[in-house]
Amino acid sequence: MKAAVIDRFGGPEEIYYTDIEKPVPGPDEVLVKNIYIGVGKPDYIMRSGICPFLEVKPPKLVVGNECAGIVEAVGSEVKGIEPGMHVCVNSGLGYGAYAEYIAVPQKFVTVFPDAFPLKYAPGFLNYMVAYALLNEIGRGTDGKSIYIYGAAGGVGTAVIQTALLQGIEVIASAGSQEKCDYIKSLGAHCVFNHKEQDAKEVIMDYTKGRGVDLIFDQLVGKRFASQFEYLADFGMIVIYNWLEGSPELDQLDTIIKQSSHASAVRSFSFHIYDDKPERLAKIRKICMDRIISGEIVPHFYMDLPLSEARKAHELMDGLKIMGKLILHVEEK
Repeated sequence: MKAAVIDRFGGPEEIYYTDIEKPVPGPDEVLVKNIYIGVGKPDYIMRSGICPFLEVKPPKLVVGNECAGIVEAVGSEVKGIEPGMHVCVNSGLGYGAYAEYIAVPQKFVTVFPDAFPLKYAPGFLNYMVAYALLNEIGRGTDGKSIYIYGAAGGVGTAVIQTALLQGIEVIASAGSQEKCDYIKSLGAHCVFNHKEQDAKEVIMDYTKGRGVDLIFDQLVGKRFASQFEYLADFGMIVIYNWLEGSPELDQLDTIIKQSSHASAVRSFSFHIYDDKPERLAKIRKICMDRIISGEIVPHFYMDLPLSEARKAHELMDGLKIMGKLILHVEEK
């Protein structure tokens, strides 16, 4: 079968399209014939070699974390999933999705009803993440307003759409006018270019000095501590990625200095739900119903053939993506 693989960790140039052996499902595994494949930050983390839980290494390591297609076969211990079903795979392994076929444990497979457009499935996890960030991880705050930095990507888009649906005020930023225009088109209340405008000045002016209740941070890095300056009393910064590394300042010391504002920091990984199937099922159903009903319509940036996986990563590394970038498996 065809797949996009790497022989060593590094940049997009390490990805190449080649033939590898088709997987055979184990007793508890589902074999899926892929149709669509999602491209996202977890793929960048895996490809770069900074994924903390990646259990396998190159060479011929198949890139990718999420895909959707049709069940071709199931192992002897699999229950409730049959050949022909439409499914989405969030591999949970950090690899394996950029291929014509993938075999994964049943726990990583979500069955979709026929009413759910399969093309939406690879980006479905973004909406589950958005729901969790707003309704589970962000609990304990007033939750009346949020700020998301770099909001034009797949998760940022999902957070904006979900927040607006729930009546939450959205402040969002991006690094280009094109991306700011895209975010405005989603309906965000306050949008600014963080390369040209100061976040504290914009946010404090917009909120009339109150600050924002929730900040969603996927970068962290040296700018982390400055975010407390525009966080509202009882506010929370939620870290859901570490793309720019750890903060330069000690986090606990920073929080202690903010005691008079009762500020909080919380980190999040969707793997928290790996052993919480009932909570995961609840989130999945809510998000699925919202998309089927049309309350939320996923946004796509581009649909490329699997053979152009390297180009997809060049676009991602170049910060070009607005919405969800997907790949499709070419028909033979």
